[in-house]
Amino acid sequence: MEFRLLAQDEYDRKLREVIVGTEGHHAGVQDVGDGLATIGWGYTLNNHENMPIWRRAGIELTPEQTAVLEHVDRAPEGRKTAIGLTFDKVLTETESDRLLRASIQAYEAPAVEAGMPLSDERVAVVSVTYNRGPGVMRSHEVMGAIRDGDRAEAWYQLRYNCWGSKVSAENGLRKRRFAEAEIFGLYDDPEAVSVEEAAAVYAMYREHHAEIDRVERRFGVTVNGVEARPNRIAHANRDYPDIVAMYGEVQTIADSLEPARSRLLGHLRERYPTLAGELTEERFNAGLIDPERFPREFAVVAGQGVQPGSPAVAHRMAGPAATQHGPFQSGHLNAAVAALRSDDPAQADRALRRLADSPEGQAFIHMGEEARARGEEVAREALVR
Repeated sequence: MEFRLLAQDEYDRKLREVIVGTEGHHAGVQDVGDGLATIGWGYTLNNHENMPIWRRAGIELTPEQTAVLEHVDRAPEGRKTAIGLTFDKVLTETESDRLLRASIQAYEAPAVEAGMPLSDERVAVVSVTYNRGPGVMRSHEVMGAIRDGDRAEAWYQLRYNCWGSKVSAENGLRKRRFAEAEIFGLYDDPEAVSVEEAAAVYAMYREHHAEIDRVERRFGVTVNGVEARPNRIAHANRDYPDIVAMYGEVQTIADSLEPARSRLLGHLRERYPTLAGELTEERFNAGLIDPERFPREFAVVAGQGVQPGSPAVAHRMAGPAATQHGPFQSGHLNAAVAALRSDDPAQADRALRRLADSPEGQAFIHMGEEARARGEEVAREALVR
């Protein structure tokens, strides 16, 4: 992965613009719907270090306001929001800028630990960390993908798997993640995509095809052009004008894949002319081009030549059609059982994710959602009675 490097002042400017653009300004403390006490550019009082941070920011406080922050710092987690909401300081945007600068270092930590230089990619990751928290991000799959140099997988994790877990806030968070993934970028340079990079992007897309389709169908635009109502990609482009001005509009999944699709299909058609009839955009979009038929293209790490078994794409080579022997007719189930028995957490995690993305896994998830809905309906009826 080639980072798009930035000078310190440019990095600071872009990071501020992204956080300001996604968080909005809260002059006074409030609960914005997430159960936290928020002020300024998304600063939350729900931590143990308010006083050191506010001192670094050099913001003038009354003795009463200082006492509230000290009380929040000492309070257990379950009490911090209620105490924080009594804080009556009103911030100007200049003061909020100082508070952001004084607090941002903690949110830089996961990116720094992953070895990310000052770059647009780091801007995206720090923005997500500012929203999710350093603890969550340190253990998130996106950081592992970045450490592995797997840009396509990191992009997928940011766009589809980093939104959080609070369902009531999902619409807004999906919108924000669409924008942050666009900042990170799916390619080193979309105008100069190599065959190797195109193959890595397709391998990622094929592995996660079901989840990508599910999220786009609910919040964006599917690869076949089915638009969600409301469309959070359109909302991101409408609501984040300064980010769009810096990085361009958030692309649909079809447009995001276009550089890889054009490069890979063009190469494969030229190299394997007898298979040209199978190498269609429709089959690419459906994830139906089998990597095992083209081992040279799909065993390469961008910029490193032919590397069979490369970690960036090798674990995706088997694809959803792989045969796994075991007690079940489903290869995905057999692979998941074998991985769980292997005592290898990373292998088990990959196998379970492939199962979740498979038709069988999606059917299980659907059955579970239906069972939960029936259970909730029974519980409501019991309460009425």
